[in-house]
Amino acid sequence: MITTFTDYLLRNNIVAIALFLPALLIVASLFYITRWPSPRPVQSRRADRFRASKVPTHLDTIVIGSGSGGSAAANLLAQSGQRVLVLEQHSVTGGCTHSFREEGCEWDTGLHYVWTPFPSEAPYDEIVFPKDEFVQEGAPNEWSHKFFDGTSRTVDSVVGSIVDPANKELKKRVNTFLDICLDVHYGFVALGISRLLPKWLQFLVRDKVEKLYKYAELTVRDAQHAVLSLGYSADDLIKNCPKAPEGDEVDPTIRRLKAVLTHPIGDYAVQPKEATFAAHGVTAAHYFNGGAYTVGATQNISTRLTSMVRSFGGEALIDATVTGIIIEDGIAVGVRVSNTDELEECSSDEDLAKVPVLEIRAKNIVCATSVYNLYNKFLPQDLPTVQKFHDPTQRTVRQSNGHVFLFCKLRGDAEEIGLPNHNLWYFNGYDLDSAFDKYFENPTQHRPPTVYIGFPCSKDQAWKKRFPGISNCILISDGLYEWFEKWADKPVRNRGEDYLEFKDKLTRHLLDILLEYVPQVKGRIEYYHLGTPLSEETFLGSYRGGSYGTKCVPEMFAPINRQWTTSPYTDIPGLYLAGSDAFLPSVTGAMYGGCLSASAVLGKVGTLRLGHAILSHLAKRLRDDNPKLSRVEAYILAIKKFIGE
Repeated sequence: MITTFTDYLLRNNIVAIALFLPALLIVASLFYITRWPSPRPVQSRRADRFRASKVPTHLDTIVIGSGSGGSAAANLLAQSGQRVLVLEQHSVTGGCTHSFREEGCEWDTGLHYVWTPFPSEAPYDEIVFPKDEFVQEGAPNEWSHKFFDGTSRTVDSVVGSIVDPANKELKKRVNTFLDICLDVHYGFVALGISRLLPKWLQFLVRDKVEKLYKYAELTVRDAQHAVLSLGYSADDLIKNCPKAPEGDEVDPTIRRLKAVLTHPIGDYAVQPKEATFAAHGVTAAHYFNGGAYTVGATQNISTRLTSMVRSFGGEALIDATVTGIIIEDGIAVGVRVSNTDELEECSSDEDLAKVPVLEIRAKNIVCATSVYNLYNKFLPQDLPTVQKFHDPTQRTVRQSNGHVFLFCKLRGDAEEIGLPNHNLWYFNGYDLDSAFDKYFENPTQHRPPTVYIGFPCSKDQAWKKRFPGISNCILISDGLYEWFEKWADKPVRNRGEDYLEFKDKLTRHLLDILLEYVPQVKGRIEYYHLGTPLSEETFLGSYRGGSYGTKCVPEMFAPINRQWTTSPYTDIPGLYLAGSDAFLPSVTGAMYGGCLSASAVLGKVGTLRLGHAILSHLAKRLRDDNPKLSRVEAYILAIKKFIGE
């Protein structure tokens, strides 16, 4: 007779192993998943210049690029316990979140507002149009249209400034259009979750993702025509969206509605007849709760993130140009790096050959500077996957267009001048496709189709203390790299008189628009400087000056292109993508791409660990706000917020 349970186990080793090893494995896995490295003190300071002595040993991951995608990936990997090295070719970290100073003033470069959970009575965006008398009898003839947090307030504001109050049908169509935008947003939530799940669990979100891909097949112009002109529902839109007629909209009210509801176009920068509705929908929904701006310089974002990397034993280095990724036996094992300043001083191939090159090894390589830099510059061109990328039968997408930036310094405080504390958007008429076509054909003769006009000085609550008596302004319009390509090989800041003359003509357009719609700045502009797609290429490392990674057209989501975009994975083991091309364009989209990249590097178990850490932190914050919540209730609420927001 077996007298004790221990005797039973000793006499039945096989049974014991069969029973207890799986249980032990489960307990060990749960222990590992729920144990996240403790926070460490962070000394916030800017990155050091690249030199060999600064490179840590025994690296886990190298991240190329320090924009919002690269910084997010590096930060999460560092907090998971990895030793991470961030390499930035510019003289400052941050990519499109960096800020710079000249002439005693400061400007941001790409982060102008983000989603916010904080309600506000003030608008976060305002679109202004030239005067236009083509208006339906009885309908308002407003030239300014404001956007507020909450879709109902925006609908009331937009419809009230365009539609005859007696026309209830159009208000219904506007609500339907915005509901569809929200549906697109949830489709992207599902797409992001699908990137985190193992393949055998992806069926949980498959329907949402497939619905998103159907929306992505549509252009903004066609979707607006179906919903606003024809009254289509979401189901009708997906089943059979008709092609919008050629030419401008003939109904004056719907013409205005379409233009105003194209409002977030500046955040993906593709004209309506070419843009995928997926990009438009998710961008519009992103701001349904309003927009917010940083307190202090946007530069602080990357400084904080890279400082966190340093506190966990890693490093972030500037002036570090990656000249190639090392591939051995088909696996990414490291990078080749040179000093940016030394490369810029070279005037011949002989000079380049003399610049020292340092090889740095790591288990994982993350490229956060676009898929186009990866396959055109970093990887050996004889690799099969690179040749596949260059094959027009295997890829039909291209990099996004660039922009033209006008940075202005103004005399006087924002309040004294009377500057708005929300963003302005200038639209050059209600027929946007026509405006784009004319501008792209002759940018010196025609005004830009859209112009962002922002005043960081009035949005940043710390600005007045940092820059008393000074204000700033940034204007951004579309700009094609092809306009400037003939000057691309000229020295920076010395590209020739014809380059300066061309820039001056573009500058005149932007200054005229600024003075026309913000006349109170007249006589206060002390300094201005125009940046071009060549500036983006030089300082941000953007491939051919592209601002948003892949151009947001329907083909972006076609099956043939899914291996190149909206995913952190590549065909090369040990090599991953972060940033816009890993998920979505814009600063926030690139940040999500960085999170997905960190997940890909960590693997499925590591992702569970990361997810639990994020949810636990969010649950703790929720309990701090509402102590009555139990831990389980707070955790469940955290899951809902994480998925919904």
